[in-house]
Amino acid sequence: MNSTFKSFLVLVLFFTFPLFAQRETIAVLPFQAIGNTDSSIPEVVTAFVQNSIFQQKLYKVLERGQIDKVLNEQKFQLTGLTDDAVEAGKLLSVNKLVIGQVSKLGKEFTIVIKLVNVTTGEVLKSQKRSAQIEIEDIDNELIDPMIELLFSVKRLSGFTITVQNCIGVKKMDAFSASDVWIQIMVGKKLIGRTDVVQDNNSPVFNARFHISEYSGEPILLNIFDHDISKDTFIGKVNIREPKSSKYPIIDIQNGQPTNCGQVEVSFE
Repeated sequence: MNSTFKSFLVLVLFFTFPLFAQRETIAVLPFQAIGNTDSSIPEVVTAFVQNSIFQQKLYKVLERGQIDKVLNEQKFQLTGLTDDAVEAGKLLSVNKLVIGQVSKLGKEFTIVIKLVNVTTGEVLKSQKRSAQIEIEDIDNELIDPMIELLFSVKRLSGFTITVQNCIGVKKMDAFSASDVWIQIMVGKKLIGRTDVVQDNNSPVFNARFHISEYSGEPILLNIFDHDISKDTFIGKVNIREPKSSKYPIIDIQNGQPTNCGQVEVSFE
């Protein structure tokens, strides 16, 4: 092996190894049968889902045998509940999970697939589809398109979010209404903030913010009460996709989510 080729090989490994090292590990848990569905069908669907995710080459996919070994050693029983799945994910030491259900009524298959963050327990995305097909076609007709959508990265450009108003924001001051302002984040990027509306628990903002590039990150609105000494956090709104609506303002108190009002936003 000459020195030129060695240098080239080192460069290739240097730049490509981190790409593989950074891939997260994902596990596909056995799918659950719904109703009177034959017990063999979920096994087939689970195998097809695992293979389809592997073809995406976005994650390191944990082998089924390794999943069964770990769960059997821990005597862990899957119930189909998201909370139990998250606990299984922690035992498997994976970053994300895919869980799901399958039913067959006559010739119609219905499949539900969910992508779960093991750290937070949050269902990141879900897909549900039905089709009247043969079992041999279930991967091409149902599973592959669902997996593509589940793991797709949508890139949008040139849309605007308008923070219109708040409704019934929690009163933070003892002798007056709250002085509300809102911070807008896309993923970890700060987009901007509204002006402060003094002494109003249902303030109107009509503040517009342009987002030049978007790749499906969560849109986060942090709501604060302005004070001379220190602004107080009221709660937040987590928007998973750009959709005009009224969203609840949520704060976690003593480990429990508390509703602190609403924010109305629109996208165009």
